[in-house]
Amino acid sequence: MELPKYSGTVHPEEWLKQVQTFCYFKSITNEQEILKICKLMIDSTIIIPNEINSFNELIKTLKSHATFNIFKDSCKRKLQVMKYIPEQEENYTATFLANFRSLCNNAEINNPEEIKSFLFNTYSSNEFFENEFIKRIDIINSKDQKLDDINDINIIVNLFNDVVFDELNAIKYDSLITLKHVTTGRYLSSCNINYQEGSYGNVVFAGEKLCNSHALWLLTKVNSCPLKKPYQQNMVFYNDKFYLKHKETNATFVLSYYDKSPTTGQSKAICYSKAYSNSKCQFVNLKSKNNNNTLHVKSKDIINLKTINEKILFLRSHDFTFTIDDKKFQEVVGHADRIGTNDEWQIELV
Repeated sequence: MELPKYSGTVHPEEWLKQVQTFCYFKSITNEQEILKICKLMIDSTIIIPNEINSFNELIKTLKSHATFNIFKDSCKRKLQVMKYIPEQEENYTATFLANFRSLCNNAEINNPEEIKSFLFNTYSSNEFFENEFIKRIDIINSKDQKLDDINDINIIVNLFNDVVFDELNAIKYDSLITLKHVTTGRYLSSCNINYQEGSYGNVVFAGEKLCNSHALWLLTKVNSCPLKKPYQQNMVFYNDKFYLKHKETNATFVLSYYDKSPTTGQSKAICYSKAYSNSKCQFVNLKSKNNNNTLHVKSKDIINLKTINEKILFLRSHDFTFTIDDKKFQEVVGHADRIGTNDEWQIELV
């Protein structure tokens, strides 16, 4: 560790901490001795009075020097041009926000409204962020909360993180997903094995507790929603109508009102080679289970899945099994009964 010089390119308080740390490593703890070292490490172009006798006086003097205003203005300029680029590196959000807060501290900006403006401009080119960030700030303001202290600055930074994380985890059309049955931990699955009775579509079942190729699905848009903003068109909203397509077989999921499930005789879950009018599905938000007050579906949300046909049917699994060619499957069915825990599924992005 080297003894740092002061030339007006670092915040005086941060520089003093670095000098103190160096001195403590060298077992120098006397304030006057540390002050002497500090004075020797100040660039000769920065003239300070000889009568400085405390750390507070030293900091006050350095802050009154012209170089400190130049340093603060430089930090403000960096904040003005700073841009959030999420694809840049792993753990980028944490690094970005740490750098952002450091620049705010160096520029001595502690006004929440000013910080909010700087932070908003770093990613305002992204429509999802622009709309969600403003909307959530408005929610805070509507609760008569004034952003006026350091805790509220933390709220702003956390809000930024929440919004960019939500965008990353938003379920979009044609995204690869899985649906895990909450009660049994098994994934909704299908394969190229046909039922032996009734409609001879591909079998649908609750498969392994570890995701495999049988458990991968795609969401296909039924039609565009005129009420959605342009940036929302490819996002899956709760109560959107969509087709659930099995990735491996390219078959479309349906809950058949007319065919009975092999074991319990409820509506059969099938995958057909093409989509039919009764193949349309919707997600239902279980708000009591999710920390999600948004309109869009997010990875890790716990949902109900229902199909829209002659009768609304909800997707359910349970411990009942059936057998085809000596192979055992956990049954998945459709039903119109009371909703319960066996109807809960967790959606996950792959």
